[in-house]
Amino acid sequence: MTLKEKSADRNNNLDLIRFIAALLVILCHAYPLSKGQGYMDILGRITNGQTHFGNLAVCIFFFYGGFLIAKSAERLKTAGAYFKARILRLFPCLIVVTFFLTFLAGPCLTSLPVKVYFLQKGTYQYLLNSVMILTHNLPGVFTGNIYGQTVNGPLWTLPVEFLCYIMCFLVWRTGFLNEKRMKWTIPLFAAGYAGVKLLLGTNELLLSALRPVGLFYAGMLYYVYRGKIKLRWEAALLCFAALIFFTWRGLLDVVVFVFLPYLLLYLGYGTRHKFSNFAKYGEVSYGVYLCGWPIQQTVCMLFGGRMVPVVNFLLTVPLAICGGFLLNRFVEKPAARIHR
Repeated sequence: MTLKEKSADRNNNLDLIRFIAALLVILCHAYPLSKGQGYMDILGRITNGQTHFGNLAVCIFFFYGGFLIAKSAERLKTAGAYFKARILRLFPCLIVVTFFLTFLAGPCLTSLPVKVYFLQKGTYQYLLNSVMILTHNLPGVFTGNIYGQTVNGPLWTLPVEFLCYIMCFLVWRTGFLNEKRMKWTIPLFAAGYAGVKLLLGTNELLLSALRPVGLFYAGMLYYVYRGKIKLRWEAALLCFAALIFFTWRGLLDVVVFVFLPYLLLYLGYGTRHKFSNFAKYGEVSYGVYLCGWPIQQTVCMLFGGRMVPVVNFLLTVPLAICGGFLLNRFVEKPAARIHR
């Protein structure tokens, strides 16, 4: 069977993989949040900084996003329907989490008197995060933590993701989201990717967004040519071995777009046994992603500002899952009904 046939229904492992990816983000962040900036998880140390669990997880989210959003663009057809679906997917949970942190968590966690906290301009500036204008600090919150005052670091990926949504719609709207034309976008995207990378130089923050964008584009590409792709375990194993070898040689950034996509598609759609009912009671990965960092910072604060990373991870995970479940139950599902 081709990838097109295997991805035609909901019998896949995507919910499980995205849940694991959300936990990997928490594991990655546990090290710098608990021990200070510059500390990396074990994958970061093994790969000499070429990647870490957080970057891998974001790449997973973006690749599957590119594959599924391309499908959504074809299905929804109009800009109104397409962007309504994307907005209802991203913004409701983001708005709820931002307001919760500003008006409920912030007053409890701040080192300032509550009255003074609410008189600060920065308190209300933090609400800009609800429309993806990034503001990292709340007055007096996490001032004693070793990492610093950043309240919810992972939010930087959301405006990048929304830009990818715009890119996908433009590719579809201009008629390139098909087998005949999509191939012509490959050299254009490759040249643009290389050019932007050169222009950014050593700007690590912006450079960190490039790889996920490349994986999102790869997801679109695999969606278009899904009818020509067969998923075999031998090829997936070969891709895994190639990733290990080229990472060892320091060339991960060159080959990640070649080998990681096929491996992810096999794991998502090609395995014989699938966990398609994993999210039967709620798909919590997005909520876990939004809740993880603030909970980790709070746990670290309760331990005096620094702690053992593994302990931070183990204490955060159940709380983040609970947060993700509540967001899914009371925010995501009602928003999805509006879309329908």
